[in-house]
Amino acid sequence: MKEMTRRDFVGTSIAAGLTLGALAQKGMGQQAAPRPADSPKLGSASSRGPRRFIYVSDPSSIAGAYLPFSDDSDAPVTRGSVLAPAGPTTLAGATQGVYGFVDSPKPVTEAALRRWVDELADAQVDTFIQEAYTQGWTTYWRTEGFEYDARPQHRRFLALLDSGVQPLELLLDQAHKRGMEFLAGIRMNDDHGHISIGQGVAAGAAFLANNPQWALTEKHPGSYYKLSHSLNFSFPEVRNYVFSVVEALLGRFQVDGLELCFRDHQYFPHNRGPESQPLMTELVRRIRQALDKKGGSGKRRLQLGARVYETMEECRSQGLDVAAWISEGLLDYVAPGDVMYSTPNALYETFVQPAHRANCQVYPPLQPWSSVRMRRRLAGMPISLDQQRAVVKNILGSGADGFSSYNHFVPIQSAPFYPLMLQDFPELLDPDRIARGNRHYVFEPIWAGSRGFGADGVAPTGALKADRIVLSRTSPGAKGRYRFRISEDFKQVRRALLLFRGGPMTLKDRLEIRLNGVPIAAAKQKRRSDEKRIDMAAGVDVNSRTSAGEPLIPEIPAGPTLTTWFDLTGPPAVDGDNWLEVTLVEADPGIAQDIIIDEIEVFIRPKLA
Repeated sequence: MKEMTRRDFVGTSIAAGLTLGALAQKGMGQQAAPRPADSPKLGSASSRGPRRFIYVSDPSSIAGAYLPFSDDSDAPVTRGSVLAPAGPTTLAGATQGVYGFVDSPKPVTEAALRRWVDELADAQVDTFIQEAYTQGWTTYWRTEGFEYDARPQHRRFLALLDSGVQPLELLLDQAHKRGMEFLAGIRMNDDHGHISIGQGVAAGAAFLANNPQWALTEKHPGSYYKLSHSLNFSFPEVRNYVFSVVEALLGRFQVDGLELCFRDHQYFPHNRGPESQPLMTELVRRIRQALDKKGGSGKRRLQLGARVYETMEECRSQGLDVAAWISEGLLDYVAPGDVMYSTPNALYETFVQPAHRANCQVYPPLQPWSSVRMRRRLAGMPISLDQQRAVVKNILGSGADGFSSYNHFVPIQSAPFYPLMLQDFPELLDPDRIARGNRHYVFEPIWAGSRGFGADGVAPTGALKADRIVLSRTSPGAKGRYRFRISEDFKQVRRALLLFRGGPMTLKDRLEIRLNGVPIAAAKQKRRSDEKRIDMAAGVDVNSRTSAGEPLIPEIPAGPTLTTWFDLTGPPAVDGDNWLEVTLVEADPGIAQDIIIDEIEVFIRPKLA
């Protein structure tokens, strides 16, 4: 797959009438793409409709890492994790399995499932989604004609299933009792087959294994794509199979709708995504029609949501014509975002504008990490509550109707642990409480340090997500600039600070700094070369890296780092998109490498009530 830079995005998006941010280019400034005339004022939008917060449970994380510890047994229960050894730290009679799951967990009880739903309701979840199909398997339910998930964590439900009880039915029933909307999720082409193989089962259902002629063989370049055991949606047999799962779900359960999860690496052969868009649109259209038939004409509209990539261009390159799905009225909501990391700089208004014209809502995700780099440095710990407030503020500032949570439970081994960590959400749902709390905006090169999908910094979609300024030491007066978004009314800010880090860089390097064209006086700048940064040798996605033959530890820039900071006021800072501009005035003659500035942070302290 061709590597798509943000410069590529700007070119194609302007032609399509969209706006996308630009990376600063080595040795020169770069203009931002123009904003459409009907773009909402950042920070002015409020939620529309009764749904504010969508919580998604993936097929296995809760099943394997939380529910075993909600058991009704009186026996003492402690748990292990991917960072802990097997033995006394795991369930009695169980051994530590691949991906941190126990290999022989105790059966799940109805009471445990209902207690989990209660935890979600207490966290003020509006819409609860349990993903119920993945890798050709059904999960949390079993029916004739389809294979039930063979992985160890899903054997825990066999006792309930054998007794005639469908776990999905229990979740649905309890969600409705607690006033939550309940949707079943469809993982359209899940790419975790290498993990299930490591657990001693197949890469997916027999439908995948017995039909190699329908498998994706023309994969994108990059070692991580080799891990996938995916279906080729070019074939009608594949699309019909997925649709038959939808029909079975709708025939068995009174769900309020479906979410189609397009977070996987690939759906069509390499470089044939754009030309294949009509094929996936035809499938989405059939699913919409099935929902309408189930709901009854004019009686009840069952919801259809789609979890898609961060930009329209990424969707298009993968064969997903999301713009058409929205304009045709096929979707009730769309959840655009990076597959793994929170992106406060994302231009979600490019989805909001067409979606709101079509009465479709937008729910970008709040992800647990800010970048590959910080996931390593913090040993997998999730972003702080201050960072979450900033991410949600920018999501709502783009005009989105609320936010969703995806992969929230993955860093489950970090204190305060699950389910207490759910209790951050009520604060994030209250704009007044967000306004009273500290905010920490973190702008990083999201995928820098990862080469699994090709070149350094390339995301699973082929897009280059490694925003940075590069200053050539051999080019006197080298310049660069960086766009960063903060949805802040500075009349309500008590104190604010902006910092950025550059490296390799020392105190002998001197920069001229401007913010939105306004010079920042040298006397107002502070610098230090001894900032303490956590730099732990913790693995990231251990199973994927090991299976793909990639280095266990992602790359972190070497050499001295210089941190520069100054008080931030408005003006020159504005509510919305800002530009940090730097010019190299004097370079340390002892360093030959170019200067890279790729970490910007903004700390907000609100006025006291």
